Amino acid sequence: MLVVLSIVNCQLSIMLAQDLQILSHTDLVGSARYVGLAGAMTAVGGDPSAVKDNPAGLGVFRRLDIALTLDMDFDRVYQDKQRVGLYNTFTSTQASVVFSMMNPDRSSVLRYNNVMFSYHRLASFNRQYTVGQTANWSLADVICLMTNGLPESALQPSERWSNQDVGWLSCQGYDTYLISPTPEDTLMWQNVLEEGQTVKNNFSIKETGYVNQFSLAWGGNFFDRLYVGVSMNVLSLYHNQSVQYFEEFGEGCGLDNNTYVAHSGLGFNASVGVIYHPIQWLRVGASFTTPSAMALTTTTYGDLASTLWYVNPETGASELKGITSSSPDNRYTDRSTTMPLRFSLGAAFQCMNYGLISVQYDLSHNKHINNVHALRVGLEGVISNHFFLNAGYAFEGTFKQSAPVELASIRTDAYTESLNSTQYVTAGFGYRASHFMVHAAYRFRMQRIDTYAHQLTDPYQLNAMTHGIVITLGFHTK
Repeated sequence: MLVVLSIVNCQLSIMLAQDLQILSHTDLVGSARYVGLAGAMTAVGGDPSAVKDNPAGLGVFRRLDIALTLDMDFDRVYQDKQRVGLYNTFTSTQASVVFSMMNPDRSSVLRYNNVMFSYHRLASFNRQYTVGQTANWSLADVICLMTNGLPESALQPSERWSNQDVGWLSCQGYDTYLISPTPEDTLMWQNVLEEGQTVKNNFSIKETGYVNQFSLAWGGNFFDRLYVGVSMNVLSLYHNQSVQYFEEFGEGCGLDNNTYVAHSGLGFNASVGVIYHPIQWLRVGASFTTPSAMALTTTTYGDLASTLWYVNPETGASELKGITSSSPDNRYTDRSTTMPLRFSLGAAFQCMNYGLISVQYDLSHNKHINNVHALRVGLEGVISNHFFLNAGYAFEGTFKQSAPVELASIRTDAYTESLNSTQYVTAGFGYRASHFMVHAAYRFRMQRIDTYAHQLTDPYQLNAMTHGIVITLGFHTK
């Protein structure tokens, strides 16, 4: 019994890692200038979305600044060059107001004292797709593996749903006659499939949700050489995921697993940063964002249905019969969840009044998931006093799946995902006048994703491509 309990606790921690992997991944979103430079603005500053990454960038402002950003995304998912999913979104991803207060004593150490209130959308979870393949392993095999070691009596009483030693999928597999104890050893389980039998499966997923950040930041300008800043950030998170997994095996036989998982919560973190401007053509910057302490509420439930042949005792004829087992609703709050800390280091090279080149390295770290590294490069050219162009490239490393992937006792979703890499190619242009500005940018995102319907099956190898149009409108004083 102690062994089984330790396995369940391990399963819970692994699924927490899988949840964190999904919820902690951020997008390249923000103002049009920030997007046009592929987010490489840790050492640049002077933009509200640059302040999101490095609050020292707030010290670069020298006037009142108000900005609003609109974002349109067109997401497409492909399997073997065939489109299997699409999703379009339109939303506001940034809004901010900056109050810049100049010290009338220009000989003082602190030249500018600035405050910013802002909203930023850090991530959007909107997507949907449907894929399929022929596989050598069934979800019923997974249920057998997680049920091995349990006696049949543990799956029969009504209180089994609240027994932490018994997984919900085990209960559902037993109810739907997909699994049964072996005659040789009643603590070992077998499924209804014949040995070596292949299955045709179909996997559909739909996700919606977001991570929003609301910030209060302060930035100071010291001698027009050193900029420092700090921000306090409140995070609002919502993620809704519906998954349908269908298998067909044998003549008319199959299973259908429908699951629903929703996360919602609030969190808090703080950021500090610095930008140093030692000579006219060079700026270097660094920032650190603490792990986000999250109060996360998760709702999960699911049902498993089987269609199997059985012998009618009255007629003696074989008939197809469908049985469904539904789990109870479950709600729990994990108040010790932490999202990854983030560190950023960058340098910007000013080319007189003709533009700049900026490079940046980012690190995301959490003890429950692997480190994620990112490299960003941005270029900006000034055409005239009012017009400028920019372009950028960003590469983000892999979010690896937890291996081996197990099932939590209260979860019926077997799905996991590895985000192998994300690349961005961006371009933008802007117009600045004495009191207003208009910026526009194009963002192309490429993602390679391995989706696992369950731990024994081969992955669906997917390519997600997203086209985005970003427009920022702003007002500022002279």
